[in-house]
Amino acid sequence: MNGAPATRERLLAAAQLLFSRSGYTATPVREICNVARANPGAVSYHFGGKRQLYRAVLRRAAENLAAAVRSVDDSPESATHSVDVLVEACLRDPTPFRLLLRDLADGGEGAVESFAPVIRSGFEHLLAASEAELDPGARRGIVRELLRTAGPAFLLLAAWPVLVRAFDLPGDSLEAWVLRLMPDGG
Repeated sequence: MNGAPATRERLLAAAQLLFSRSGYTATPVREICNVARANPGAVSYHFGGKRQLYRAVLRRAAENLAAAVRSVDDSPESATHSVDVLVEACLRDPTPFRLLLRDLADGGEGAVESFAPVIRSGFEHLLAASEAELDPGARRGIVRELLRTAGPAFLLLAAWPVLVRAFDLPGDSLEAWVLRLMPDGG
């Protein structure tokens, strides 16, 4: 099958976009196939069904976010830098982050299944790099630092449409505000 990989990729891209906008339940397979320019039977052929396609999209989104963080060095200070890199990746392409938020709003089962292992792997990498694997105090310190730096930025990313309207902000100022809130921001 010559067009199979291309069809599979188009289905994944279309599904990620549509699921991030409308969620799993409100996104019909036919709409995904229309956007992907694929036969509706292609979802069953390539993924086994809509639920498996959704899981593949979530895994892919998690992997894309994890790939952004893999470039961070192994220094003990890399926890904060990892969050910076992740936030920058979300600003460049917010679709994986929106997909995560959409799934969390729908109960989070898919997000936990797809994103938790990736986050856990990155966390364990940070622990090993900082030699904090066996020290509970150092471990708690890294968790505290990650939550302290990630929390405000991700809350701002998630709530941006509400904040634009509430504070009469220009819609294109998200990146500037996120960077101001980061620990070393302006």
